[in-house]
Amino acid sequence: MLTKKQKRINWILVAVLLVLSVFFLFPVIWMLANSFKPDAAITADMNSIAAFIPPALNGNFFENYVSILTDTNFLRYMANTLFYAAVLIVLSIVVNGLAGYALAKIKFPFRDQWLMIIIMLLIVPTETVITIHFLIIAKAGLLNTIVGYILPLIVNPFNIFLFRQVFVSLPDDVYEAAQLDFCGPVKYFFTMVLPMSKTVVATVSVFTFLNVWNDYLWPSLVFTSSDLLTAQIGLNSITSNENTTMGQTLAVITLVTIPVIIIYSLFSKQIVEGVTSTGSKEG
Repeated sequence: MLTKKQKRINWILVAVLLVLSVFFLFPVIWMLANSFKPDAAITADMNSIAAFIPPALNGNFFENYVSILTDTNFLRYMANTLFYAAVLIVLSIVVNGLAGYALAKIKFPFRDQWLMIIIMLLIVPTETVITIHFLIIAKAGLLNTIVGYILPLIVNPFNIFLFRQVFVSLPDDVYEAAQLDFCGPVKYFFTMVLPMSKTVVATVSVFTFLNVWNDYLWPSLVFTSSDLLTAQIGLNSITSNENTTMGQTLAVITLVTIPVIIIYSLFSKQIVEGVTSTGSKEG
C-alpha cells in the first residue's frame, strides 16, 4: 500500500514524464500538422505557434495525401513492404524458432559451439553480411526477385538467440507428457512450444516488421523493377523529386511513420517483456 507521500511523488513523476514526452513529440506534431498545409502556409507559420496547429478542415485538407496516393506509386510500395514483412514474419518465427528450440532442448554434437558462433555473428557488421548476401543472390540469378530479397533475411542470429533463451526455461515434463500422446518433436513445437512462448513470438514479429519497414539498403541492391520497390525506396524517390512540395514531403514521411508508431503503441509491452525476459534465462 502506497503512502500519501509516495503517491504524491508518483503523480509528480507522471507529470514530469508527460511534459518531457510532449517536448520530444514536437517534431512529430509539427510534421503531422504541416502535412495538411500548402507550402505557403508552412512558410508563413514557420516562426509561430501556428506551425504546430493543423489548418481548418476544408475541401483541400487532405490534398497532399491525395496527391501522394494518386499521383505516385507509393501505395504500391507500401503494399509491397507489408507483403514482404508478413512473409518474413512467418518464416522468421518458424525457421529461427526451430533453430532456437534445437539449441535449447535437443542434444547434438557441437551444440555449444554452434551457439557461440551465433552469438559471435551478432557483432558482424551489417555491411559485411549484405555484401556476401548480394554476391550469393547475384550468382544464383535471383536479383530483382521476391525470393532473392526474402531468402537472406529469414535467418537472424538475434532472433535465434531470443528463441533459445526463452525455450531453455520450458519444462521438459511437458514434452514427456506429449510423447505419451504420440506427439512428435515438430508437432510439439507448433502445438505446444510456440503457444507457450507468445511474448517472444510477438517480439520477433515486431522486430522483423520494423526491420523490413525501415530497410533501405538491401532492397535498393536487390530490386531494379519499380513494381517490387519498398516504402523506404519510394519515400526517397518521392522526396528527392524536384516537383514534390514540402507539404507532400511531410505527408509521405507521415505515411511511413504511422505504421511504426502503431506497432510500438500496440506491442511496446510485449517488446519490453520479450527482451528483458531473455536476459534472465540460464542455459
